[in-house]
Amino acid sequence: MLLRLFKSNSPVMHLFTVAIAVLLWLPVFSNPQWTPAITDGSVLFHDLRQLLLPTYWTAQLLAFTLMLIEAFLLLRIDLKFIIVEDKVIMPPLFFVLIISLFSRNYNLLPALLGNLFLMMAMMRTLGSERIPEQKRLYFESGLLIGIGSLFYPPLVAMMLLIFATQFVMRFFDIREFLASVLGFVVPYIFYLFVMFMMDQPEVFWDRLSMIFDTQHFTVKLSVVQYSAVGFMALFTLVALVTMTQYIRMYKVTTRKYFSLFIWLIIISIIGFFAIPCAGLTIVVFPAMSLAFIASLYFMQIRRNAVGELAFLLLIISTFLVVYFQ
Repeated sequence: MLLRLFKSNSPVMHLFTVAIAVLLWLPVFSNPQWTPAITDGSVLFHDLRQLLLPTYWTAQLLAFTLMLIEAFLLLRIDLKFIIVEDKVIMPPLFFVLIISLFSRNYNLLPALLGNLFLMMAMMRTLGSERIPEQKRLYFESGLLIGIGSLFYPPLVAMMLLIFATQFVMRFFDIREFLASVLGFVVPYIFYLFVMFMMDQPEVFWDRLSMIFDTQHFTVKLSVVQYSAVGFMALFTLVALVTMTQYIRMYKVTTRKYFSLFIWLIIISIIGFFAIPCAGLTIVVFPAMSLAFIASLYFMQIRRNAVGELAFLLLIISTFLVVYFQ
């Protein structure tokens, strides 16, 4: 029944998604003295937080707002590029479920700031297939990635996604490639110029070196949480394998988008291991891919009882991970 409602485009289910988000973030909201066990972010983010946000708790409130904005921005992306061919409102819910898994222990604001810039960059490149020359769009995409990486350095890895877009959506053009690289370096040049004018060029290099600071973290979960995470990992694997088989039945553009989503997951995994400052919050990036892939999976599933059960278990598993600390 619940899955059937999310397969529709009823606006009421938007309110249900927001209600689920609020419930999942209650452990943070109910504790004004909350501090994250692990803090990600470097370069400009720490200055921004100290200047505008008095506590990590208020930063997490802003992160919650950003999460909802990005969740419903997925609907905008879906309507614009018709990724899920039927009008459904599942992608925002799946995005909220994935992000909320980290709300208790992580400072999500820098990662979500970076993800917002990534979404805006992708919206400029996904539609480039039908237009012959897109140097301006690729410059803007690189510029957005560069600005976002100042707040969340692991976003640097997503330049690989911009390059992959050229191969998947259209064709490789050296001018568009150089335009995206130029756009990426502009924010760093501007930041260095500002530091130089303030007679503090060493600050730029010191903060840039924070990218190479290893993010130490440990994962401590209860048996119930491990079981819930195990189910979600199994579902993700099943959905990926199933959609890899079914995706050839979709239109060409949807197959191309699916390929980009797979590349986004792969690049995020590479970034996690290759970028020292990358923590588990880098999962914010492939959350968009997983949200769309899960939506495609539930749209093609034929066994209603199996789909309803899996859908309900995903929601329950998220609550178990968040609340059984």
